[in-house]
Amino acid sequence: MDSILKNESFKRFATGIILGFCFFGAYFHSLLLFSLILFALLFIILFFEWPTLINLPITNIKYWLISIFYPILPISTLIYLNIKFRDTDFLFPLYPFIVSWTADTGGYILGKLIGKHKICPNISPGKSWEGFLGSFTAVTVLNIFILPGIKTFPFVLYLQSFFPILLFSFLLTTIAFLGDIFISYLKRKRDLKDTGNLLPGHGGLLDRFDSVLFVSTLLLLIIIVDKLISSL
Repeated sequence: MDSILKNESFKRFATGIILGFCFFGAYFHSLLLFSLILFALLFIILFFEWPTLINLPITNIKYWLISIFYPILPISTLIYLNIKFRDTDFLFPLYPFIVSWTADTGGYILGKLIGKHKICPNISPGKSWEGFLGSFTAVTVLNIFILPGIKTFPFVLYLQSFFPILLFSFLLTTIAFLGDIFISYLKRKRDLKDTGNLLPGHGGLLDRFDSVLFVSTLLLLIIIVDKLISSL
């Protein structure tokens, strides 16, 4: 059992490194390449993973009505951030990915080390309060260093001191957690271990990007509210 766990951890780590290198490499290469990768992400999820999770064929109109809100809206938001903000603030379009994967890594490490108190064992047995604390701590440390460098972030003037950053980090960690739990719930309903097998050690694309999609939706809401306030 220990060798299996170590093997899974190695595959997860190796796949994460390769995925990160390709993903961020594409972003640094060009706006077009990164946008195409996001379109490919949406295509694979829409036609290969999402229909299985919600148990609807892609020919069903109900499938597309649901898909407008998830995953089309979140991934469209990621594409919008890339096109809109890349030239003015190079780091901002990457923020949903960085913060989500930081939360996932922090939660995974601390959860594996000391995780004992389960949050929702019937949906996701691996999730613990200790892991959530690890995610929150990792996101807070990240934001302390990264938020001052994001100049176009909505409400950035309110995120210059420790307490607002702490609250914002807690909100982000919670949203990222809910994104993970949402997909875990759908997998449990369909009796699936993973959303796919494209990423060794991780499963499918939705297993890796579930939190990212929820965080991107949160950022879209913040941008909309910011624009509404600014127009008053």
